Amino acid sequence: MFTKNNTFDQIMHTSPIGRAIGNLFPTCWLERIPKEHYGHTMSQIEKEDRMEWGVPFISDSFLECTNLLMDTACSQRFGFVPLWTEGHPSAAFDPARTPDSRIPDADTNCAEGVWLFTANPDTDPAAFAHMPASGSVPPYPSTAVSISEREQASARPAVILCPGGGYEMLSAYSEGIQLAQRMERDGGYKAFVLNYRITPNYYPLPQMDLALAVMHVRAYAKWYRIDPNRVLIVGASAGGHLCASEALLQEDLKKEALAELHRRNLTQAAAAYADCSARPDGIGLLYPVISFLSEYHEGSCQNLTGQDDNLREKLSVERHITAAYPPVYAFSNEDDGAVPVSNTRRLNEALDKAGVTHLCEVFPSGDHGVGLGYQCSCKEWSEHMLAFFARLFQ
Repeated sequence: MFTKNNTFDQIMHTSPIGRAIGNLFPTCWLERIPKEHYGHTMSQIEKEDRMEWGVPFISDSFLECTNLLMDTACSQRFGFVPLWTEGHPSAAFDPARTPDSRIPDADTNCAEGVWLFTANPDTDPAAFAHMPASGSVPPYPSTAVSISEREQASARPAVILCPGGGYEMLSAYSEGIQLAQRMERDGGYKAFVLNYRITPNYYPLPQMDLALAVMHVRAYAKWYRIDPNRVLIVGASAGGHLCASEALLQEDLKKEALAELHRRNLTQAAAAYADCSARPDGIGLLYPVISFLSEYHEGSCQNLTGQDDNLREKLSVERHITAAYPPVYAFSNEDDGAVPVSNTRRLNEALDKAGVTHLCEVFPSGDHGVGLGYQCSCKEWSEHMLAFFARLFQ
């Protein structure tokens, strides 16, 4: 296990960390460490270097991700399950595979790099819940879900987590790993973190990746020990747009995903997913991008549309919601300087008009990209979401 007494160089030169850290911890965050500090311990770096948003370098988060990668390489507790491929997901956890081969290279931004990071249901189905990290533990008692529901061994609800990053990068730790810990430990979910394609891949590829992920967990629900009728998708920022738009366009996306599987001669996978719906049973949205028409996040719009203006109206979710749309929980912060809070307000209006079950909240402060947001006014958003879906999924 790495600690703060290890130097950055020692950690990054330990296989497979150097080539794989970006799967769980954004490599752009590592750019905050200047080269002259590579020989320093993580304890020193925490004192010397700061994140872009002004806090000390998040050494604890970095170490958590490196140790999680080492755990994945050396045991079968976690695994990266590729989606655009044939075969049973248990192959990702095969003990006969070499440790290094179980970890994909980071930033492989193509179909072969699309995967779900999840716990092995044959060894520890809720391994995220059993991680020793404390950063995802709320500063209040979590009572939204009963203890019996949290500790159920099978037929858990599933949650597919879609990190944000403007369709340009993926914030897989704070908007993926930490949410997985929270939802498995305090909500009784089986969590999956999705690595989807980003720019220069544009619509419909990221949405097809999520549609395929929804179909995948349903196709293998028995093995994953989840309830195929309780599949939740949760996304932050651009990941929120990914979830909201996939739910809107899921029928067409399923057809396109199955057609792409056939084009790739992945006929067994196409057959496995043919009878599986790509419609989620619920959607959770953290400070989401919703519209591409007014007061929108320009980077997300450009990266997803490939600057094809004809897609902007199609991918403005609030314009197309009907009564058939899945139930929604969403929140934003009033002072969000990246994605205007009007996105969530317009979503709320559209859901109201269509008669869709929902809870949309706006908190006074916290800005953008806060993840669980325990230090902000939105600190209880995840408790509210867990309670909202607990009532719906009963």
